[in-house]
Amino acid sequence: MTARRYALIVFAALAAIFVASNVIVSSWFSGARLDLTENRIYTLSNGTKQALRGLNEPITLTFFYSRKGAAAYSEIRDYGARVRGLLRSYERQSGGRVRVIEVDPEPFSEAEDRAELAGMEPFQPDAGSDPIFIGLLGENAVDERLPLPQLNPQREPYLEYELTRLITELESPAKKRIGLITSLAWEPAMAGQNIPGSPPQPLVLTELMRGWNVVKVPADFAALDPDLDILAIIHPGPLTQTQLYAIDQFLMTRGRAFIALDPAAITANENAGFAPPTAPTASNLETTLAAWGVSLSADAVIDVKNALSIEVNTPDGRRIALPQPLYFAATPEQVDRDDLLTASITRGIYFGAPGALTWSEKPGVNITPLIRTSAETARIPAIQAVQQPQPQPQELLQNFTPSQKADTLALRITGKLPSAFGAARPADVSSEGLHKAQADGDVVIILASDVDFLSDGFYLSQPQRVPLMDNGAFAINSIDQLSGNAGLVSLRSRAPSLRRMDVVERIRSDAQRRALTTQETLQAELARTEEELRAISERGEGSGFFAGNLGAELTSEERTKIEELRAQSMEARAELRQVRRSERTDLERLEGWLVLLNVFLAPALVLGGGLFWLWRRQRRTNTISLKNGASS
Repeated sequence: MTARRYALIVFAALAAIFVASNVIVSSWFSGARLDLTENRIYTLSNGTKQALRGLNEPITLTFFYSRKGAAAYSEIRDYGARVRGLLRSYERQSGGRVRVIEVDPEPFSEAEDRAELAGMEPFQPDAGSDPIFIGLLGENAVDERLPLPQLNPQREPYLEYELTRLITELESPAKKRIGLITSLAWEPAMAGQNIPGSPPQPLVLTELMRGWNVVKVPADFAALDPDLDILAIIHPGPLTQTQLYAIDQFLMTRGRAFIALDPAAITANENAGFAPPTAPTASNLETTLAAWGVSLSADAVIDVKNALSIEVNTPDGRRIALPQPLYFAATPEQVDRDDLLTASITRGIYFGAPGALTWSEKPGVNITPLIRTSAETARIPAIQAVQQPQPQPQELLQNFTPSQKADTLALRITGKLPSAFGAARPADVSSEGLHKAQADGDVVIILASDVDFLSDGFYLSQPQRVPLMDNGAFAINSIDQLSGNAGLVSLRSRAPSLRRMDVVERIRSDAQRRALTTQETLQAELARTEEELRAISERGEGSGFFAGNLGAELTSEERTKIEELRAQSMEARAELRQVRRSERTDLERLEGWLVLLNVFLAPALVLGGGLFWLWRRQRRTNTISLKNGASS
């Protein structure tokens, strides 16, 4: 057999093996995927897998995506591909219980009408451009419909959470019931209403009523409704042993609670003129928290680094602004950026003399800090924080000694928690149910050490009532996360899949900076010329045109100044055009180098390496042949 025929047979065999391998892999391993991305963006979290495995009925997800419109915008196009890939992962992981349909709503088409009827909200990146749809509609087996009107690329870290939450809500569409235990004048029945003679209700309660069925638990309760899904314990009054036991056993069975306690509730009595009676200034659940290794300080925390400024009177009668460390901000840098509950907090949260949360390790109990103070903190007696009049900033700052460590203001407690009452029900407590010494499943509790942060005056602009900080968002996010199943609660934010192009960003920022400098120079020249023209008019040497006499004829000096200004404007426009031209040239040069490296250089290196290998092999073959010929 000749070498050429042998090579042809080997090539044909390899081609047949390649085709057969592809057929076998596509048939037998069609659902298998290998995610080699740095952040494993196409690999679903365990929480999502758990939620998909728990589906009992089919879910249909209709993905509205304008492919042609998004093609011109790389960020939207890449994000659309990211969403599509993640939806396919949901479809595969669900074992057929999640069905994905993609619709391309082209302009003036029936698909566009369908997207609008489904409540989708399009992007319009440029004036006059066609709308770009990228949204999702979920439907369950009983025709319940929930939309995600606009999937924004800026919220990519929360994409998996939003998709999983949508699916879990479609699986259980009924509103969750929240049991509210509080000593504050919060009345769910009056939320969102302005009733004369009644205490104004906080905005956070109004927001809760929109998404959940909030039921206020009577102050003298001895048991809790077993149909409640979540407990919201917000600055409770003194609780009896029976009430503490009812709360404990609810957590052992239902396992979801948002708790806000406070050693110094400054705003507790802000509605003291209304019924119910005034609330206590301190709240704690020492026995309950101690069972999980958690404690709340009896003293209040003050923070000098992030203190809010207030105006105070000086001894000489002047008013000056001083930092009041009783009131301070937890900045976005002081929250857990990886936790979905706090990752979306971009403005920070205002607190008022909160407590400090500490904990010790307990078997089966997991603690996750969510919000911390700065390291420039100290503690003062709670009675000092709530006294009237309040301590002045000078007094607190004069005696301030920083602790040099950050205090925890909010945390999450998870695990199969033990009962605070041990192995048996207390003898002085009567209850019809069986005592549970340990939780049936994983308990999730979100605990905050302040209640003042929920007051409207702490974070809303007045009278518009527009949130200036993320106080309410933290409370709503907490309840929202507690409403989901255990898998949803365990999800964390992800790193974005779209990487910044640092060189391109640097070129653009340099161009913008130069353009801004040119514009500022032109504006300064314009202001100077206007001032000179105004001075001419004031001296009585001008025509009066710039003093308001629009019918006056300009003098030669005024014409000269205007011509100078026109010349400067033309020069500035030329500089701006040069800046834009330079930016475009730099970007085109960078693109050229990238094309050269990726399109030409890489294949050239591969080809060169192959030719070098063939040359070495041929040379070795020739050397062996020469040696064999010489030996023979």
